[in-house]
Amino acid sequence: MIKKLRRRFVLVNMIFVITILSAVLGIFYYANYKRIERQTVMALYQAADRNLPDRLPDKVEITRRPQRNLPPLVPVFVVKLNNRNSIENIRENNLTVTRELASTLVELAKANDSSQGELKDYSLRYLKITSIEGTKIAFADQRYERNNLKTLLINCLLVFLAAVFLFLILSIFLSRLALRPVETAWRMQNQFIADASHELKTPLTVILANLQILSLHKECTIMEQQKWLNNTKEEAERMKQLVEELLFLARSDTGAVQASQTAMVPLDFSDIVLNGVLLFESVAFENKVNLENKIDPGIILEGFEVQLRQVITILLDNACKYAGKHGSISVRLKKSSHYAVLTVQNTGDPIPEKEQNHVFERFYRTDESRVRKEGGYGLGLSIAKTIVDHHKGKISLTSNLETGTIFTVSLPLPSRQYLNKI
Repeated sequence: MIKKLRRRFVLVNMIFVITILSAVLGIFYYANYKRIERQTVMALYQAADRNLPDRLPDKVEITRRPQRNLPPLVPVFVVKLNNRNSIENIRENNLTVTRELASTLVELAKANDSSQGELKDYSLRYLKITSIEGTKIAFADQRYERNNLKTLLINCLLVFLAAVFLFLILSIFLSRLALRPVETAWRMQNQFIADASHELKTPLTVILANLQILSLHKECTIMEQQKWLNNTKEEAERMKQLVEELLFLARSDTGAVQASQTAMVPLDFSDIVLNGVLLFESVAFENKVNLENKIDPGIILEGFEVQLRQVITILLDNACKYAGKHGSISVRLKKSSHYAVLTVQNTGDPIPEKEQNHVFERFYRTDESRVRKEGGYGLGLSIAKTIVDHHKGKISLTSNLETGTIFTVSLPLPSRQYLNKI
């Protein structure tokens, strides 16, 4: 799919590029065509107004000859007719012409009612000027025009081909660069689907196995089969939790989470954090973990209370799981510049440095052997990051032997004007 999308990107881009190049070069060619045509006409006017030496040539055909200090670049000659419409003289510039040929050309020009035109059989452009002294007909060799237009056309084609080639290389490079996020998202989506299928398969397999055991002991009472029923219920609840977490992430990707919420409201973040800590005191006691807190009071935020409580729950649950027996957890909340900064620190084995950049990825776990024991799916921290991002905040992690594992959440504080209105 990515390759098809990349080819389509290059194809569409090249269609636009070729269309624009064709239009630009077409306009450029047409403008220069008109310019060369006007240059020839101006040379005819210029030649018709000059007083060149009279000459009655005896050559049989039109030939080029060296320029005779005359300004026009276009090879021209002028035939002057008297009042009886007979040739009075011929004036030349870079061309020589016989009287017989000149007479033929004059008749062809006179047969056309327009003051200027072309004699395509002779590759000449003519201009008729009538005055009280008589009529002047200037003729210009069109080979000058055609040579210039041919050179211009070749140059335009070379520029077109070179530009198309360069834009093709650039389009291929840009397609890879532009579609890199799409490719990453596609790979993550496939991985997400595979991981979700794997996680759902485990509880479903257990449930089906328990049901099969129950079906083999139809004569037993519910009390006798309570073990398998409890096991089935536990796996169903685990699967329900997983589905809810998957739905939350899916809805957050599509923006449905924000759409389903009302506008952000002012919240006492200090109370939210404190209540979360109080709820986990019993959990910490059962895990033989020391839980302490230092929370600055009266920190007000704009946000969604349910989501912020979920972030606190995820971080504290994660800390309780991995602090280790007789370990400790420290929760800190304070103001720092324009942010409310929450830190949750726990002892225990540090997270390897190479894995710290992946802990917020979906289904990522640093210790697969403890997954079933701890009951996690690797979605909690991903959900926490999603919620923090929705609140335009940041979440980060540091972990080492000296300080332990520290999760830091920074959420923007509302402006003073907003707080004064509350």
